[in-house]
Order: sequence, then C-alpha cells, then structure tokens
Amino acid sequence: MTNSGGQQDYAYIDDDARLEAFCHELGEASYCAIDTEFIRESTYYPELALIQIASDQLLACIDPLAITDLGPLAELLVKDSLLKVFHSSSQDLEILYQKFGKVPFPVFDTQLAAAVLGYSHQISYADLVQQVTGVQLEKKHTRANWMRRPLSRDELDYAMDDVRYLLAVYQELDGRLESTGRRAWIARDLQAMSDTDNYRVDLDQLWKRLRGVQKLKGEKLQIASDLCRWREQQAQQQNRPRRWIMKDDVIIEIARQQPADTGALSRIPELSDKSVKRHGEKLLKIVSAAGRIDASQWPRHDKMKTLNPEQMALGDCLMGLCRMFADNNDISLATLATRKDIDNLILNQKSSRLTQGWRFVMVGEQLLEFIHGQSVISVQDQAIKLEPR
Repeated sequence: MTNSGGQQDYAYIDDDARLEAFCHELGEASYCAIDTEFIRESTYYPELALIQIASDQLLACIDPLAITDLGPLAELLVKDSLLKVFHSSSQDLEILYQKFGKVPFPVFDTQLAAAVLGYSHQISYADLVQQVTGVQLEKKHTRANWMRRPLSRDELDYAMDDVRYLLAVYQELDGRLESTGRRAWIARDLQAMSDTDNYRVDLDQLWKRLRGVQKLKGEKLQIASDLCRWREQQAQQQNRPRRWIMKDDVIIEIARQQPADTGALSRIPELSDKSVKRHGEKLLKIVSAAGRIDASQWPRHDKMKTLNPEQMALGDCLMGLCRMFADNNDISLATLATRKDIDNLILNQKSSRLTQGWRFVMVGEQLLEFIHGQSVISVQDQAIKLEPR
C-alpha cells in the first residue's frame, strides 16, 4: 500500500519480506530520519505502534504490530555508517531500547542542534519545521489511537510528516553547525544519548520522585524507598502504570504510619480492600523489614546548600557573564543557563550543567577560570568583557 502525504509517496510496510527489502536498501544511505508513535496510558512499557523512517530516497511507515521479525530494523538502528536523526529524541530512544534491547547509534537530535544555533528554548518540531522550511504542519491527529487498525490515510499522512520534513531540518542545521564551528560542541551530548544507562530504572533512587517524600526521614524514608522498589517491580511484571499499582500518597502514608497489622493497613486512605487482600502480607513485611536495616544504610535527602552573601554576589556576576555569552552566540539565556545552574557551579561543580557537554565548551570552562581568579571582568563601551588576568 502506498499513500501520499504531501511531497513524496511513502510505503506502508506490514510484512517481514518488505521490511527486510526496505532495510537492505536503507542500509546504503548515510543518514535517515526516524520517529515513533506509541501508546502508554494503560501500560508500564510503551506500546510501539508505528515507526516512520525517511532517507533522501526512501520514505516508509513500518507497522510493528503486523511484522513478526523486526530484526533487520534492529540491526540498522546500531549500524555505525547510518546516522539516525530524531527531534527531541529521549522518548523515541527509550522506546526503541525497550523494544530491541539496544539504543540507536549514532544519533543526531535536531532540538539539541537548534539550541546551540539560537532557536528558542526546547523548540517544538512543528515550530522548527515552520522556521526552517516555511511549512505549517497540521495538528488535527495529535490524540489519535495509534494502536487501532486500520489507520486512516489522514492519520498516516500526519504521522509521516514527522519525518518527511525532518531531513530538510537536519540538513539545514548540520550545515549551520559546520559553518559556525559548533558541531563539536554537541558531539559529546549526542554520544551520551545512546548510553543505555539513561534508559534503565535505578530502583534505589525511585523514592526521590515521590510527591511529599520531603516529609519523611530515617526508617520511614527506608520504608518509602522499599515500597517504591516493590511497586516498580510489580508494575514491570504486570505491565501496568505504577500509579495503578499504588499511588504516591498511599506509599507516603504507609511509610508515615508504619502499620503493624492488616487492620492498621486497611485504614490507610485510598488503599483499597482489594490491594490489602492481595498485597497486605508483603506490604507489612516491607514495613517491618526496614527496622532491621542498619541505620547507616537508610536513604538520606541531599543536604540543602545555601549560598553565603559573597557567593550570591559571585552568582550575580556569573549570571551577567552568561547573558554576555548568550548574546554573543545568539542563544537565549534560558537555553544556556539558569540561576540554578550558576548556583550549582558555585556549590558543586560536578552537578552543574555548565560543566557538561556544549555548555562547558561555550561558557563553563571560562566561568571556572573566572571563579578561580584566572580572568577578570572589564567594561568597554558599557559592555562587559572577560579577559585573562
């Protein structure tokens, strides 16, 4: 089946033989654009519904629900000679990693490239396409049920637009990265996007995402952490959203009240009788086990650090320098640095985004030189400058 979504026909691939042939032909390309459609409202793992791919010569919509062997595509996703282009890639990379067990590599993210080229902070795909190509994308199928079959022609055309114009955007941005000498700025960030650690759940750190967890400490915080671990494992095993297993508020209340028996557990607000009957014994074991863990092993909140008056003044200077660097490089200050980034740089250099990736290349290294007294601020024609000391 072939449909037309505007400028170029695309193939709808829904069998193994056509996928293998498509992947063989795509393997000769040097780059391609990729996007995915998925559903995750009622599952823990996102359900991959469509994979859209475009190269200079090929344009296809792949139906992973109909194809039994996606192996040829999995091989292409990690082929060194084929650059995979995404926009705002994190969700697509996570889904493809969960589907294939490997993160696509090498990759290019047009949102990241746009950030260092002066476009607005975290620019959307539609806005970037409009600014680069002049095309105004339609938004009428943003809530489509991508798992439904058959999908309408309009829905497929809409999905294909997510890669149809992505190549033109990539070509424009890559050319500007080359002409401005900024390609090297994002090389490390792009490489890091393919690190599998980014897409693995750290069970020991889940408690930090709990709403209201700041109220807990000591043994109660240990209980909350263990309950988060149990909930995550249940959600994975049942493939259900974690909130369907147990809400954050319930975890906080169990940790706070530390119920010792089923009766006390049943009085926890919003904990259903069904959950008590099904999981009550396990929940009570988690509560009681926390007290047997050595207190030195209990999780602890990060210590809140505050700036002293001298550091506050230094932060003001650094913020002014960031504004100068942002203006000089035609980048919005919001994209380059926040006051939190500045404060973290002063308090703990490793935790600040200004010590990482393109931000370090553009401004971080020079800010550290200023902090260490290796450079000074001067003023010329009412404009500040940073000069070697």
